[in-house]
Amino acid sequence: MDNTPNEHPSAIVKVDTSNFSEEVLQSAEPVIVDFWTNECEPCEGIETDLEQIATEFAGKVKVVKLNADENPELAAQYGVYEFPTVALVKGGEVAVADIDYDYEPGSLRASISEALASLRT
Repeated sequence: MDNTPNEHPSAIVKVDTSNFSEEVLQSAEPVIVDFWTNECEPCEGIETDLEQIATEFAGKVKVVKLNADENPELAAQYGVYEFPTVALVKGGEVAVADIDYDYEPGSLRASISEALASLRT
């Protein structure tokens, strides 16, 4: 009997120093960047919301995760010292440095939708 966990492919791209430029800065579409750390319960708490957002906005917005424990220089470069921090990057520039949300259901999605709408105005 196969006891391998049933893994579902993730719509979220994992980024680090090796692919950050390609996946985030050179992306043709806006990018939601989730800066997270190990042992961060709130970071784990938004994982499901980010997966849903990545699936819902596929082709319009890219969602990426950056582990700041493993890539501290990138987190510092973007002034990220609290986790989780969710940022919006468009055209290689930070459009929204820290998307504000609370941990209520739907809050992160609403905040991201608002941030994306601000790009069009």
